[in-house]
Amino acid sequence: MAIVGYGNIPGAQAGADLSANQYKALRFDSTERQFIVISNANAQKPIGIQQDDPDAAGQAIDIAVTGIAKWECGSTVSYGDSLACNNAGEAITDVEVASSADLHHLGYALEAGVDGDIIDVLLHTPVFIGTE
Repeated sequence: MAIVGYGNIPGAQAGADLSANQYKALRFDSTERQFIVISNANAQKPIGIQQDDPDAAGQAIDIAVTGIAKWECGSTVSYGDSLACNNAGEAITDVEVASSADLHHLGYALEAGVDGDIIDVLLHTPVFIGTE
């Protein structure tokens, strides 16, 4: 049985139709209080993981930023792995990150999964792990 309990961003809004991006990493949009999915993990800073599926810009959105939440895998992940995100906002292990990449560590896997699986993760404030 999954246990989820996380801190989120009060008043956060979707910056676009994000109904196809549930359980993916989000970043700040250009409009205040709005967020969109990561599309270039080397150049964009993640803020948290989308937990719901708003289908239009301006709708309320639930973004987990700390605690235990759900995240979609973008590769094979083992229990306890340190996690970053790929260009689709999916969880990958931080050992998959090239040393020259500007990526961020977001948390730890609380269960194993493969590409496409939704797993429980322990999130924390993003920590820069690449080179500038």
